[in-house]
Amino acid sequence: MSGDLGLFALLFILQTGLFFVFHCIVLRAFKKRNILYCAATSALAAAGIAIIIGFFLSGRFSSEGAWAVSIAGSALSSLFACGLYTFLGPATADRSLACQMLVTLRESPGGKGTRYILFQGFDPAGFVEKRIDECKEEALLVEADGELALTEKGRKLADKYIFLLRLLRLKERAGYVQYFTTDGKKDRK
Repeated sequence: MSGDLGLFALLFILQTGLFFVFHCIVLRAFKKRNILYCAATSALAAAGIAIIIGFFLSGRFSSEGAWAVSIAGSALSSLFACGLYTFLGPATADRSLACQMLVTLRESPGGKGTRYILFQGFDPAGFVEKRIDECKEEALLVEADGELALTEKGRKLADKYIFLLRLLRLKERAGYVQYFTTDGKKDRK
């Protein structure tokens, strides 16, 4: 039993280590690619290699069932770890305006700044433009004659977001201004 647990831990640690090594390589090789795709590719490659190594370790497990559970469990664990990494890590830091504000203040002399500095440093057109370019690259929207339109893939994704918002009854916090409205109202009730 403890031998099986040790082998499971070995496979999990191996996958985690391989994920970060692959992720560093992939990020440097494909600098302009989507970070989420890079992370997913790295996680799948790490899980695949650890599974192959797990096949070579199959004789060391106490039973075939323990071996299968260990292989499947460590692969799923590393994929969930990748999900947490991408959700809590660089993807969030890249996309979050709040994170960028904190970084700006932290890098200011004395870790302090004014609202003016934050407003001065913020490029709203660039912020939105970057997301538009990413959506075009992912075929979520197209642009023709200065007008943006959702593709079928974009409509399906928007419908999923709308469904989740309604299902979870999520609303903005009181006083939080919604940036993009279709009805001219700033706060969604």
